[in-house]
Amino acid sequence: MADFEWPVDLVPYRVAFYLQPHVGGQESPITRTRKVYGLSAPRWLARLTFRAGDDGVRGQSAFAPRLDALIADLEGGLNRIAFWDFRRPRPRGDQREQAVGSITNGATLEGATTMAWTGHVAHTAAWMPGDYFGGDGRVHMVTGLTPYRTDGTGAVTISFKPPLATDIGEGAAIRIRPTSLFQLVSEDAGQNDTAVGEDTEYTLDFVEDLNGDA
Repeated sequence: MADFEWPVDLVPYRVAFYLQPHVGGQESPITRTRKVYGLSAPRWLARLTFRAGDDGVRGQSAFAPRLDALIADLEGGLNRIAFWDFRRPRPRGDQREQAVGSITNGATLEGATTMAWTGHVAHTAAWMPGDYFGGDGRVHMVTGLTPYRTDGTGAVTISFKPPLATDIGEGAAIRIRPTSLFQLVSEDAGQNDTAVGEDTEYTLDFVEDLNGDA
């Protein structure tokens, strides 16, 4: 098994990227009440859709041959590739503030679902629901219904899912384009039927691989 990194300039025009919960349960055949319980392996699912040209040497006009080569390297899920949610490559709070220093996470243990951060501007919405970070080989989404505002020192503690897969040391979290490792779902992902001279549309479905670090 080999691991690849997604090229930053190979950008889909349509993206699905979501966390699939891992739950179990049963429903009573008599009362139809349902008991649901959480299990330990939520995973990210993704679908990337491209309009890809064949006859160029850069940009979208060259996407088709690049995608063909990348799909061949992934071998229908035998190999893995690290990528991020292309719609939100960085926390949205970055657009609203200028850091007062180095924005840094506190050391956080495996299994945690909260993390402390420092270095933001005081009394600002530093993190918003749906923002991402990484650092343990997985993407993590900030949860909650309202923005996380810093205190008077620029510190804030955020909640997130899924839980950390490994410890993340102080200052080791990734805020820009955090990635998980994904595998193609289908061996036929490389289908590329199109009229000659027109762009090809590729739709690639991925599932996060939980067996290793990105």
